[in-house]
Amino acid sequence: MLDEIIGYVVVVFLITGFTYGFVRQIQDTLTIRKANKTAVSNYRRTLIGNYITCLSFGGVLISYLLNVLVAMRIIQSNILTSNNTGFSCFVFLVVLLIAKFGAIPKSRKQMTF
Repeated sequence: MLDEIIGYVVVVFLITGFTYGFVRQIQDTLTIRKANKTAVSNYRRTLIGNYITCLSFGGVLISYLLNVLVAMRIIQSNILTSNNTGFSCFVFLVVLLIAKFGAIPKSRKQMTF
């Protein structure tokens, strides 16, 4: 009984953390979009990298939620299985890490918002 409660608490914390990160990423993207193009170094690359990061963050969040719902047997479907949702969560997480650390330029010193 205690193990199940701890498991549910961990799942709630992960979903809360992913949701908070997703909202912060959207706010960061909107701030960059509203900024002066000359004030941001590599404006286009930064903006495209943030768009990809937002999409992949949303994909991770949705895939994780679906995985939890399938594992709890709230959603019962032949198409959505735990393997499918787990794999899509992994793919979106890899895309998120590549976009966050590879596509977005590292130098943020010149960004003034």
